[in-house]
Parts: sequence; structure tokens; C-alpha cells
Amino acid sequence: MKILILGGGAFGTAIGNQLSFNSENDVTLLIRDQNKVTEINTSHSNKKYFPNKLINPRLKASNNYSLVKDSEVLFIALPAKAILEEVKNIKKYLSSKTLIVNLSKGIFQGGSTIIESLIKVLKHDNIVCMKGASFAGEMMDRSPTLLTLGFDTKNQYNTINKLLQKTNIFIDYTTDVRGVELLSAIKNIYAILLGNIDAQYNSSNTRFMILTKAFSETRIILKALGGKEETLFLSAGFGDLGLTSLNDLSRNRTLGLLIGKGFYNADIKTNSVVLEGIKTIEMIDSLLSEVLKRRLPIFNKIESFFRNKEKNIEIIFEDLMKSNYKTVITYGTFDLFHYGHVEILRRAKALGDRLIVGLSTDEFNLTKGKKCEISFEKRKQLLECIEYVDLVIPEDNWDQKINDIQKNDIDIFVMGDDWKGKFDYLDKYCEVHYFPRTIGISTTKLKSIIREKD
Repeated sequence: MKILILGGGAFGTAIGNQLSFNSENDVTLLIRDQNKVTEINTSHSNKKYFPNKLINPRLKASNNYSLVKDSEVLFIALPAKAILEEVKNIKKYLSSKTLIVNLSKGIFQGGSTIIESLIKVLKHDNIVCMKGASFAGEMMDRSPTLLTLGFDTKNQYNTINKLLQKTNIFIDYTTDVRGVELLSAIKNIYAILLGNIDAQYNSSNTRFMILTKAFSETRIILKALGGKEETLFLSAGFGDLGLTSLNDLSRNRTLGLLIGKGFYNADIKTNSVVLEGIKTIEMIDSLLSEVLKRRLPIFNKIESFFRNKEKNIEIIFEDLMKSNYKTVITYGTFDLFHYGHVEILRRAKALGDRLIVGLSTDEFNLTKGKKCEISFEKRKQLLECIEYVDLVIPEDNWDQKINDIQKNDIDIFVMGDDWKGKFDYLDKYCEVHYFPRTIGISTTKLKSIIREKD
């Protein structure tokens, strides 16, 4: 199998070295620097990153971008900030059949993942990602390593499985590509605080208390940004969070250690790790609602530290570990269920721990001048199958909301913004929020389309 790896840094070299142990793979590092190409091809070394290690002689290097034309699999192992500019060099050579594998970690402005951005730039959708608990140095030593494959099709999965034969790289997998991509950025935030905690307290109890809380907050952010909860239990989630937070080879943990020991220099201009971390924190902060951020005391602590250029991270455990259990309620008919409904339920659940849905009964809908295509019982069954919904209660009339809020200890009431202002009277009993409707879809629109086709 013809394999190209775009990038000759530590991780690109380590992956290439592993893949070259499969005799069925023809692996080449695609590098601009001719001196490095010569070094790899003649000395079988990459001393800048691995000064005391030899590379498998089967691994080659080249600066000839036209090799992309014949590649079956193209790995991208570049710093996130360089990817979009660098891949423009391969666009004219790229075949639609080539499988692209993103190894790079990070997210871009507006919450776009690297893969989502690559699809737009390259007009190419045959892309997967591989991320997980892995240090390049240990991969060079052929230590068994588990990565998470985020993929779309069975053919992609089979291709990756085939090229990993006879290597010491293993995979778990998910079709939640966005989740895998998001986790690769989120975990760095918490690694900083874990390093700081270890520097200040050097206590196993305290370390794992904060790690547990970090895992919980990562789950909240992941789901709020569109990833799936189960992805957190793979190498890209639990594995990478643990590795990055607890191992001194981690640059972000080391940054946290320096902060905790009082050696942090607030002049970030010369520190690429700090710059990258701050950009990630700022970006995620901009994507989260103020209500959601109330559930993220650790994230808020780190964000405040960098934004205000503080000298140290002051830890008040009572604040970090404060219980903040929230119950959310929303109402609707949920007839002809569509992705707009899923989106509002997902966002509502992200605001708390429990989501209750008040579902309009068939009789109540008739008083509103509505006739449902699906019966109340069927709509209720459908909602109960949705992972975000914890309880469905019947909505019989307009006036029951205050009673529902008091009976179920509701903290947050949520509706779409087409109801904006109409339920403000409930703010005496709980918080009231209005979500923007999902653009391009509505039950009314679906019914119109169905009538036109009939």
C-alpha cells in the first residue's frame, strides 16, 4: 500500500517508522527540507527529534509533492496552525480515491475541526482521524500504543486495519469523528491544571479528585459542542486525558507544573505551547453559553488565569467541587421528529443534569388548532428513546407550567426563540432561556414538502 505522511516532525516520523514494519506498506515522509530528506534516506535518522534513535531503513523521505497522485493513504502530521496552508500544495495532485488520515490535534475558529476544515479546503470527503494516548518517543521504541480511529465507512476502517498489520499500533474506533477531533484539543486545557495541582499539593488524593472533575467537565464540553459521550471512553478521550494530564512528557502538564512552582513567565510571545493553549481556551470559551459555563469551574479557573494574566492559579476546592445539580424542562409537540428537535434537546440537556420534556397531548393540540400526524403515545416513545431526554410528561393545558416547575424542582426553562418573551413570567420560579431555532428545518416545512409530493 502506497502511504505518504505529510510532515517529518516527531509524530509523523514515529508513525512512519511503525508503518514501515509492515512489508506490505510503501511509506514515504513528505518533507520540504532537502537536508532532512537526505538525512532520513542516507543516515536513517531524524536527529532533531530523535537524536539517539535509528529509523527503519524501509522508511523513505521526499520533497516531491507529485507523489500524492499515486498515494493510497495520506497521513497529515503537521502543527494545526500550518495545516490549511500546507495542504494547498497537495490539492492539485490529490485523487478522490486517496484516504486522508488526520493525526494533527486542535480546532479552528468558530469551532470547526481540522477534518471539517480539510473537507472545505480540499473538496475531499474521504477523510478519517487517528488520535489517542501516544507519545512519539515511545512509538519510536515500538511500545504498543492504542489510538482511536474516527471514520465514516467500513471501507475506511478496513483500509486502516490493513495498513496497521505487523505494527505495534492498535485501534479502538467510532463514527463520531467530530468527537475525536474535539477531544484532542479539550484535554490540553485540563492537563495544565493537573500539572499545577501536582506542583502545589503532590497528593494522589487531590490529583485524582481533580482528574475526576476534569473528566466530568470534558464530558459536558464534548456534548455541548456536538460530540458523543461514548467517545470519551476511548483512547482519544479517557486515554489521552490521562496520558496528557499525568505524564511529565506532556508539554501542557509541564506548563502547569511551571505555573504551580512559580516559574511561569507571563510573556507568552516566545512560548508556542502557551499560545496554542490560550487560543484553544479562548475558542472553546466563545462557543459555550454563560449558563453552561456555570457547570465548568475548572475550565473557568484556567480561562480566567490566562485572560487576566495572573501570576498563579489560586485553588479554592470548595468552589471547584461545589455541587451544581440542575434540572431543565422544555415543552413541545415534537410531531414529524427532525434534526431541529434533536438539536434543541441536545442543547437543553447540556444546561443541566436532567431534562424533562412536556409533550403536548393530542387533545391539547386540537385546542391549539393542530392535528398531529403521530399519536401522543408514539411521540412519547420516540422522545424516550432520545439519549438527552430523562423524563416525558404530558402537557394538557397552557397553565400547567408553574405547577410542573414546582413539582419537578426545575432550575431552567427552555423554549425556542419564536416564543421569546412569552414565558418571561416564569422567571419568578426558575431561569428562562430561549434557544435560536435550527435554520432550514421545521415541522411546518416538512408537512409542506410532504403535501407537495403527495
